[in-house]
Amino acid sequence: MMRFAHSVRAAATACVLLSVLSGCAHTPAPQYYVLSAPESGANTTPRGGPRIGLGPITLPDYLDRPQIVTRATATRLDLSNSHRWAEPVSASFSRALLGNLMRELPDTDIVVHPWRGSLTVARQIRIEVLRFDSDQAGAFKLSARWSLSTSDKSDEVVAQVSDVSIPVNGAADDYDALVTAANGAVSALATTIAAHLRAP
Repeated sequence: MMRFAHSVRAAATACVLLSVLSGCAHTPAPQYYVLSAPESGANTTPRGGPRIGLGPITLPDYLDRPQIVTRATATRLDLSNSHRWAEPVSASFSRALLGNLMRELPDTDIVVHPWRGSLTVARQIRIEVLRFDSDQAGAFKLSARWSLSTSDKSDEVVAQVSDVSIPVNGAADDYDALVTAANGAVSALATTIAAHLRAP
């Protein structure tokens, strides 16, 4: 009788393990995303305008993770294990912003922080990203505090805040549409900053 009970328990355990393994085997592989930057083209002619320094750029700690973050409520975040960033968000964000600024300011030489000590910049852009995620209403939100300063800090515009909202044109689980909206938000921020740089 004891031998029979032991056999039943062993069979039940084997069934549970097989069920778990079967479930794991059907878990889809994660999908990975990056922010895109405009193509710089093949033009290698040196840019003759003033040199601009981009950075440092900081993002909130809650974004410092592989999972793509969405906002379920005003105070609760959802992290997707199935949809992930292929690199640190800060690196992807910086590259996308640089590409968009280069498109907006084709005659300007832009270098990314930290630049070599021998380089000097006419103006520096510092950016603190306050928010970079989608909300429950179906929009991607980017909020950033940024400043422009001269190398000697004699002419500084401080605490400029840009709030961008881009509709996510897709279903709630359409991460391709979400990342497309994120790209649009970065592009909009670059357009705003470039307008200030062009201003007399």
